Formats: sequence, C-alpha cells, structure tokens
Amino acid sequence: MSLKLLFFPAALICLMLGIHYAVFKSFMHFFQISRPQVKINLYTAMAVLSFTFITAFIALHWRENLWTVAYYKFAAVWTGFVFHCLAAAAAAWLLLAAARITGAPVSAKAIASTTLAIAILGTGYGMWAAFHPALRHVAVPVQSLPESWKNTTLVHISDLHLGLFHQKAFAARVVNRINSLNPELVLITGDLLDGMGGAYAENVTPLDNLRAAHGVFFVTGNHEHYVGIDKSLAIIGKTPLRILDNEAVKIAGLEILGVSYPGLADPAEIKNLQPQKAPGSLRLAMFHTPTEMAENSTDMQQQHNANYWRPNTGYELNQKLEIDLQLSGHTHHGQVFPVNLLTRMLYKGRDYGLAKINGFYLYTSCGVGSWGPPMRSTGRPEIAVIRLVEKAPE
Repeated sequence: MSLKLLFFPAALICLMLGIHYAVFKSFMHFFQISRPQVKINLYTAMAVLSFTFITAFIALHWRENLWTVAYYKFAAVWTGFVFHCLAAAAAAWLLLAAARITGAPVSAKAIASTTLAIAILGTGYGMWAAFHPALRHVAVPVQSLPESWKNTTLVHISDLHLGLFHQKAFAARVVNRINSLNPELVLITGDLLDGMGGAYAENVTPLDNLRAAHGVFFVTGNHEHYVGIDKSLAIIGKTPLRILDNEAVKIAGLEILGVSYPGLADPAEIKNLQPQKAPGSLRLAMFHTPTEMAENSTDMQQQHNANYWRPNTGYELNQKLEIDLQLSGHTHHGQVFPVNLLTRMLYKGRDYGLAKINGFYLYTSCGVGSWGPPMRSTGRPEIAVIRLVEKAPE
C-alpha cells in the first residue's frame, strides 16, 4: 500500500484522537475527576471511541451485515456528538476565562454542565433536522433573461446520500415535496448515493415519480465514484433522471451544461456545446463542487484531494464559457458544527448560498441528506427553489 493511501486514515486517526483527548481532558478538569481508576476507565473509553468511525468504516466495507451496519450507525452518531462536545468544551473554556477576568462567581462545573447540555440538545436537534429538509427560496438576477424563463420555478437539490440512513421513505418524501412545487426543471448536482452501503437500487425507486415540465437532470459527485461509477450510473440510469455526462442541453433559450465529477480536462469534452452563447440565451452549469469546473489533475485521487483541501475558486472556465449561473453542492455547509467554519475558510465563503463572482452567480446548496453523522447542526438541509428574475442593465 502506498504512503499516499495510508496518509488519510493516519490523519483521520490522529484527528479523532486529538478531538477525543481535548474533550475528555477538558470535562475531567471541569468536573474535577481525580480518582485514578475513574481516570483510567475514562481514558480507555476515550481511546476506544477514537477509533470507532474508522473501524466501522473498514468493517462495513469488509462485510455489510446487521452487526456492521449497527456498529457504523453508532459510530456515525457518536462522531457527530463528539464534535458538538468539542465545541462545548471550547465554549466552556472561554466562558470560564471570561468569568475569571470579570470576577463573576460561576463555577467551572456549572459552566461545563450548561455547555454539555447544549451539546446534547444540539445533537438531538441535528438528528431531527437531518431528516426534515426545508424549502429555501432563492432569487437569481439574470440580465437579458429569456421571456420563457421569467417567473418560473427551478428546483435544485444535491447530496441526498441515499444509503443506510437516508432510505426509500426519505427519498419519497423529498420527491413528493418537489412535485408539489410543479417545477419547470429539477437539477440534481451529485452524491445521490452515499457510498457506505445500503439498498441503492431500492432507495432510488421513488425518483421514478419525480416530475418537472422540462425534465429532471443529474450530474455525478464524488460519492458516485465511492460506490463505483459504473455501478452508480447503472442504478441511476434505470430512473427517469437524465444523466448529463459532460453534455449540454438546450431548452427554450436555456442551455444547461452538465459537468461530471471531477471536472473537465478540456471544454471541448462537453458534447453539443455551442462555441458561443446565443444572444438573449441563458447558460446554467451543473457541477458537484463549488469550484472551477476544470480538472487540476488527471489522477482521480489527486483531484479529489484538491477539491477537498485546495479547492480552485478561480472560475476562469466559467468566464470562458459565459456561464450565468452555476449550481453546486458537496460542502453540506459543514453539516456538523464547528466543521462549517472549516468549509467556509476552504471555499472562501462560498460553501453555502448565493454568491456573485466575476459576472456570474454561484449557488451552493447545503444538500438535502447527510454523510457520516445523521445530523445537521449548521442548519437544516434544503430543497432550493430557484426563481430567475430580470436584472436591470448595469
């Protein structure tokens, strides 16, 4: 096994050990736990729990059965909870420092009890939120908007992660919610499948009922590659979704460019793409990550690492292709607090919501499902309802 392949699990183990140590050490200090045997027991639990997610990941990929699925689900919930505990510990240290500076008569135990209670409540809310997506209405101003697309409804969803947690019933609820909007278009920007196991073929069957006047379009994300890209395309290909694999489609003055993950080596790869955007038309790009659509590397692993840790936010290709609006997902808006602080930094504030960049708009969805921890504490998942509005000439 190459050193590159070993780096990620080693880094993950170190990260989880560090987080668990910070959490356990902090709360042992706050609650004044000093008995040697109790400390030994807690540090033993800390060490074991630090390895749960990665060992559950390995076990599930080795053999998917009742026990490995149950172990993975426990590990996923625990991982989300310990991130909340990390935030609670940090908040407790800050509040304790403030109390000491101001002379406020507050004990460390009282502060820690309060922040820990908030972490527990936040975990409970996050687990509820992960299965109850909200509608988010977004108005995108477009100059010279084609008449046929004024005051129309486009639905954008991303990152359903259908698998062990989000299953057939969840997919059916999402489909019913979208159908009730009577959209002109439904645009799905990747990670429809989770990659951690589950009945994928069964979970996608509710998509057979998804309706839109001008069609339902899909581009792949990184998790379709984790499942296996051929397997993913075979499963999704049995649904009515139209898979855009580096392909352009024109519908009544709207040109949709669907770019497959991980991106383009050359814009010429886009099938049916006109050299120039037609006057009075609108170009909309679908790409999984809120980044430049061009590849940084021909090596899949290097490209994947770049999209995670060195995302290209130059968007030169968007300008070259005269893109008006790019729809993306991938980031989950961090999903679990405080991870959203990291995604915001990596993607330069474009990890969620609408942003104007060099003359075009980027909308990054926080996604409608979840990966790993089945919780959403950085905000509810969403179904984005996009309305194109006429923009006055500048």
